[in-house]
Amino acid sequence: MKFTFNWLKEFVAFKATPEKLAELLTMAGLEVESLTPLREPETNQSDWLFEVAVTPNRGDCLGLAGLAREVSALTGGQTKTAPVSSPGKGPDTAKRINIQIDTPRLCSRYSARIVDAVDVAPSPPWVRFRLESCGIRSINNIVDITNYVMLETGQPLHAFDLDRLPARRIVVRPARERQKFTTLDGVERELATDDLLICDGDSPAALAGVMGGVETEVGAATRSILLESANFDPTAIRRTAKRLALHSEASHRFERGVDPEGTLAALDRAVDLMSKLSAGTPAAGVADRYPRKPKTATLWLREERIGKLLGVRIDGKLAVKILRSLGLDARREANHNRIKVVSSVRRPDLCRETDLIEEIARLHGYEKIPTTLPPLRSGGKKDHRLAWERRLRSFLAGEGFAEVINLPFTTETFNHSFVGLWGDAPTPVAVMNPLAKENAEMRLSLLPGLSENLRLNLAQKAETFYAYHLGKTFRAGPDGESEERQCLAGVMFGARPRVGLRHGEAATAGFLDCKGLVEGLLDLLHGAAPVTWSGETTDILHPGRAAALRSAGRKLGHLGQIHPDVCDRLGLPPFFLFELDFDGLLEYAPRQIAARSLPRFPLVERDFAVVVDRAFPSRQIVDWIKNRGETLIEDVSVFDQYMGPPIPEGKKSLAYKVSYRAEDRTLTDSEINSLHQTLVEQIGRLFGAQLRS
Repeated sequence: MKFTFNWLKEFVAFKATPEKLAELLTMAGLEVESLTPLREPETNQSDWLFEVAVTPNRGDCLGLAGLAREVSALTGGQTKTAPVSSPGKGPDTAKRINIQIDTPRLCSRYSARIVDAVDVAPSPPWVRFRLESCGIRSINNIVDITNYVMLETGQPLHAFDLDRLPARRIVVRPARERQKFTTLDGVERELATDDLLICDGDSPAALAGVMGGVETEVGAATRSILLESANFDPTAIRRTAKRLALHSEASHRFERGVDPEGTLAALDRAVDLMSKLSAGTPAAGVADRYPRKPKTATLWLREERIGKLLGVRIDGKLAVKILRSLGLDARREANHNRIKVVSSVRRPDLCRETDLIEEIARLHGYEKIPTTLPPLRSGGKKDHRLAWERRLRSFLAGEGFAEVINLPFTTETFNHSFVGLWGDAPTPVAVMNPLAKENAEMRLSLLPGLSENLRLNLAQKAETFYAYHLGKTFRAGPDGESEERQCLAGVMFGARPRVGLRHGEAATAGFLDCKGLVEGLLDLLHGAAPVTWSGETTDILHPGRAAALRSAGRKLGHLGQIHPDVCDRLGLPPFFLFELDFDGLLEYAPRQIAARSLPRFPLVERDFAVVVDRAFPSRQIVDWIKNRGETLIEDVSVFDQYMGPPIPEGKKSLAYKVSYRAEDRTLTDSEINSLHQTLVEQIGRLFGAQLRS
């Protein structure tokens, strides 16, 4: 909302400077985004242009009259009223025009007046100066007056050339069928069946609340004006304006709610200006249809509740004074320590007791509320998921990963390439009203967003990029309902930076680094179910550098190097990635981690190395040893892989470490050597492995 300082002073008397007024409005919740000095060309008088960010629930502040009420409440200044032209008594207007509202739900009120013998000409300089300062182009005196009054009152108006309405019958109705309609900007638009129209009989004359039609446009030959002042349903106006990408000053106000009681006042103000600036003659009477009058509600404000919510005591008399300064009907019932407030249709955002307390707080002054620490309360139910998310974030931060948060929307191309962990050919969830045409689907995977993050960082000359995203992915289920799944994905590019005592040049991340990170996450979660690794053949991963994570036949994730073909399509260098089903992993995470006593007897470790084919998965031997059920074997792990001379071509050497321990005694060398030798011989026979000395 833009307005000038001198213009506002015509509606409220106050002594604050422009800088002080900007501070008052900002502290009261109407943030002043800019304050620009101006000078009116005709009078050379200095002025200031305010640009205020009005929140969507404060449609009453999209006019100078509403802002004047706020300034009056903040400064104690007296509000003023602008000159108006009374319609007088007479049947002239009602005889010359008939109004019919087919759907009162979409149009709660429609008012109109007629002005004859108008002289359409350029507006005077002071009107053009104020409109153009507020970002509205001057057209002619008639159209400019409708915009001028809209900025004053917050009520959008529209002027029709009465001679171009041959039926003399205004019908407010939905379009009901798809049809073409040319708006004032000269663009032919295709209407939907639920678009609200203003018709002259059966012929569309305007797109209600958005823009008028070119057929009834006011021009130089216009002599009689039908002036419209109506109240339309905010949802219907927003749907039409959004679908047609046709945002106007009028639709902006209707979308946020316009006071239906203000239609006549805006008409009278506009007619007064037309009679002065266009030499027009107002017709007697007014045509007004008001089939859907809003009901006022009674709110009860408990005085003790004010203190509990704000943390500061505000006297009931002061609370009543503040509420009355906003134009509300407030009366204190001292015997019951409560305040009776009758809601106003001008302020639909005030519908609860807490809304009234918020008004008291912002007008009393947030700076008067003391800063105190919240009381510490112990106990309460622990959030299992949130606790694991915090541990996971802490772990990844310690590994040098940055967290990113991306919007859940993506392109059809990305969803086709990155299907995530949903299985074969999942159906994406389509976005009915996308922010951008190319982002018309909900993401199946977190990887498209991470790849775009990598692209952006590389464009900024970043040499390394380690990042993760913990968020939801979506797909359409068989019944058409959307399904959600919490996933964790990350990318690794370049050398991992080293800090602390181990600072220095680090090696570029590889497959084992990526797999080791995921294994660290599994250790963090203390998964109760056994996890197995297997080769992965997904289209987005390199066929020789990919692995899948499974438990009980269920796929919980995959990792590896991005496929070269995908790299070419994305225009990115090779990098490593992982994607895990966080919801699935949490099913195996314990609700409570149990502690146990330290072992009393020492651990004995034995190593062995075997030569196997290069395609042999190292995890296969680990799983076989763990599943033997040998009570003396506590743990087994792979600690080395070697390829090269003297290992034959197509082979590799894997080194394993086996840990032995007994709970009731210290194991002897002979006992361990015998058990270990038997274990190694069985591995050689079972897997066709050659033992290295």
